[in-house]
Amino acid sequence: MVAQRGESLLTARIVARMGGYGSVGILLLAGWAALTPEPMSWLYVAAVIAFEVWLARRMAALPRSAVPEGEPPYHFSADEAQLVGRYRFYFTYPALARESASVLAAIGLSALVLAFWLLYKQAFVQAVLAGMNLLAVARFTRLLSPQMALRITASRGDRAALRLLEAHGPAWAKIRAANQTGS
Repeated sequence: MVAQRGESLLTARIVARMGGYGSVGILLLAGWAALTPEPMSWLYVAAVIAFEVWLARRMAALPRSAVPEGEPPYHFSADEAQLVGRYRFYFTYPALARESASVLAAIGLSALVLAFWLLYKQAFVQAVLAGMNLLAVARFTRLLSPQMALRITASRGDRAALRLLEAHGPAWAKIRAANQTGS
């Protein structure tokens, strides 16, 4: 297990196990919130907001500068540099992005069901918060799973998205090659 830039080995181990437990934890909270809406739906909403705030802070901590083209150690082309710059979190912390996407999937699926159930149980504020949370889940999912987002956009005829999708494989190959020679 390799720690990413600035991460300790302990953080890398926690991240490696987070997805399965995080997803299960969210689903358990959602189930519990469905069984006892009044106290547990607030805990569900608080856990979801805490995770999303944590994720947003991690994503905002990355540099916003453009990725240089043709410079060592990666020698990215223009399309590859644009792709890595747009989805910097995904390329900087791939394991964390994958595990966070798993947790976001659990949040999204549980919120779809729980929002309507909480409306039925007349927990209106919690239902609205769970439902509106789907907007944040969609935004984070687009940033954490670029292949899915680019495929959907390219299927609608967006040539720029198709170019970026074609640059995904070569960008990862260059990153892996540079990391193997650098370590």
